[in-house]
Amino acid sequence: MMMVFRQAGDATRYWEHQVKKFWLTATITLYFSLAASHAVSNSAHHAITQVSTQNPALTAALTDLKMALFAPRTALLFDNKGVANNCAQYSNLLSSSAPDESTRSAEIRSEYLVCDAVQMLGLQPFIVTQASLPANAARTLFERLDMRTFPSSLRNRADGQTHTLNTLLASGKVTMTRDTVEVETSTQFFSLKIVGVVKRPANEFGGSRLQKEWIVWVGDELKDGNYKSYRTLIVRLPSDSRGGQYTGSIHPMQ
Repeated sequence: MMMVFRQAGDATRYWEHQVKKFWLTATITLYFSLAASHAVSNSAHHAITQVSTQNPALTAALTDLKMALFAPRTALLFDNKGVANNCAQYSNLLSSSAPDESTRSAEIRSEYLVCDAVQMLGLQPFIVTQASLPANAARTLFERLDMRTFPSSLRNRADGQTHTLNTLLASGKVTMTRDTVEVETSTQFFSLKIVGVVKRPANEFGGSRLQKEWIVWVGDELKDGNYKSYRTLIVRLPSDSRGGQYTGSIHPMQ
């Protein structure tokens, strides 16, 4: 829905109201999150979302939501001519618009990936925990993430036999750490970086155990400069850890 402002001050007052509303919600969430981290017993942890961060920027954001929401960032243009300069403005604009699709805006959006995680987690109670990723986590994404399940430059190439990163870019140079896999070919660069592990309460899913998701930052670039994309991917683990495909969905959806 397009907002129509009759006077210049109306736009300012509108955004001030939206930011205050977002900040109030985040403040309440932060209060309960901090209270939960100190007051919840180990036996009760299954009743609250747990987040294990693997990235310093995400750790800082989730432990200081005020800083995360209002820290100044490079101006990001939206297709409704709105401009975001911080996470609060970015989240508000996403409710009615999308970032400009130029390659420059895509580069700038990489600064806002942490905002996606704040938006995803900031409207529910959560605690930040310490836990290491499995040693083979990045390799698992490389070999078992179904690239047909989310938009990228690779999805149109995928089919029934060829739909994982290791099969789609089989000729590429692979660089891998515990949390990151990068693949480079003569024409493309593609990376997956696990920045957080989310364990959601079992009662959200009707099961008896916490359900895991990985927060993954995706870098997708063509070397001719005509396409760049940096997005947040929510990866869901298969119920059978010994087999099956991992699936992903872009957050936020647009």
